[in-house]
Amino acid sequence: MFGRTRPKTARRRLGTVVALTSAIAVAGSLAASPALADDPVEIPVSYTVTGKTTVKKTGGTLDLGPGQLDGALVIDGDNVGIRGDLSLPPSTANISLVSGVFKIKARVRIEPTGPVTGTLANGDLTTHSQANMLIDNIVVGLFWPVIPLPTVPNACKTVKPLDLTLVSKNVDLFAPSIPSSGTFTIPEFKDCFINDLALGALISGPDNTINLDMKSNV
Repeated sequence: MFGRTRPKTARRRLGTVVALTSAIAVAGSLAASPALADDPVEIPVSYTVTGKTTVKKTGGTLDLGPGQLDGALVIDGDNVGIRGDLSLPPSTANISLVSGVFKIKARVRIEPTGPVTGTLANGDLTTHSQANMLIDNIVVGLFWPVIPLPTVPNACKTVKPLDLTLVSKNVDLFAPSIPSSGTFTIPEFKDCFINDLALGALISGPDNTINLDMKSNV
C-alpha cells in the first residue's frame, strides 16, 4: 500500500540528516563558547548538476551536465549560505533556422570564472556565479550541418562573463534533488574569426532561461 524508500535514497537522506544534525550541534556548541562564537561552521556538500538552458532568440535548448558542484554549507551566526566550485562538461548546440532548412551545430562550454556563492533566506536559496561561454566546432548546412566554419580553439567566447543568478524556491534540504531556475543575458562574442557578428545576431541578448537540478552525492 505504501511505497518503500529505495535503499540508495534512504542512505542519501540519512547522510543529509546526519550532516545537518552535526552542523546544528556544532553551531550550538560554538554559540555556548564566546571565544569561538564568531567562527563560521562549514559542512562539506557535493552535488551532481544537470539542467537545460533555452536561448530566447532561437528557442533552442542546450542540455547541461552532468557536472559537479563541490563546496560547503556555511553557518555563520544566524546566516546560512553555500559556496562551491562548479564544473560542467561541454555540450552540443543544435540550431534550426528558416523553418528548419538551415542547420547549425556547435560545441558550447560554460566555464565558471570563480566560485558559486549563495544564501538561504526565508526558505529560498539564491545562488550567484559568473561564467564564460565558449563556442567552437561550428558546422553549418542545408538540412544537415556538414560545412565547418573556422574558429580558433579556446578563443571564441563572450566579451564578458555570463551573470547567473538562480533561485530555489521553498528549498527542501532533505529532498533527493534541489531545482533552481533563473534568466540571464548572453553578451556579444569576440575572437570568433568571421563568426562574431553571426553569433551575436543568433544568440546574444537578454531573457534566456536556465534550469538546474542539484542531486546530493551524500
